[in-house]
Amino acid sequence: MKKTLKILSGFVIAVMLFTSLFTTKSYAYSTIPDCFDFEDSMLSIPAGGTHKMWLAAEYNYKYFVEGATSDATYLECNYKRDSGYVTFHIGPDEQGGNVFFHFYVDDERRPDQDLHDCVEIYVQNRQPVNNSLQVPIKGGKTGTLVKQPNKTSMLYNDKGVAMASFSLTMGQGRQTEYAQSAVVNNGSNYISVITGFDYSTPVISPSDKEVMLANGIAGVVVNGKYINWP
Repeated sequence: MKKTLKILSGFVIAVMLFTSLFTTKSYAYSTIPDCFDFEDSMLSIPAGGTHKMWLAAEYNYKYFVEGATSDATYLECNYKRDSGYVTFHIGPDEQGGNVFFHFYVDDERRPDQDLHDCVEIYVQNRQPVNNSLQVPIKGGKTGTLVKQPNKTSMLYNDKGVAMASFSLTMGQGRQTEYAQSAVVNNGSNYISVITGFDYSTPVISPSDKEVMLANGIAGVVVNGKYINWP
């Protein structure tokens, strides 16, 4: 009887081990597999798209993004020692052709904090942008709207003199990154922009608003939505 029980116990344990081998996800797409296990290390995602990927982390971690131009390009994750799906988000206004998500171990159990691995994203279907738009202004002349590095757009007259500027906000004083795409007309001219935040609205001073209106520019088009100057 005891011998039979031992045989049965051994058989059950063997079945459990065998089953666990086939139910545990393991991809080994990592240069430090004792820390991370990625389903993939290279992905193709269109601008404005998302992608879910399996990630196993043996330690708490942090990440930062290299090569991204959009504020809406980020990783949805819990930063903790865990296994499950994380979601990569690529902003609709993303202009980076190759975006790198760098993963670093951030855990007191591993004091060697330089442990690092990376997932590379090839961004497809990027929207055409123009950081220097030709804009009709009063007097039948042509001005230039130039996107500045500080998340603002500056309108210059035909002689290159700065006239007015605007930016976008997502609320609570937070500026929104965006990309200029075109000048469109809907009775008046509007500046069409692409951003990762559909609820963004324009910010402009009263004096700059007067200049824009005097030159036939009534507002912006945010991801297809017309918005007049506030």
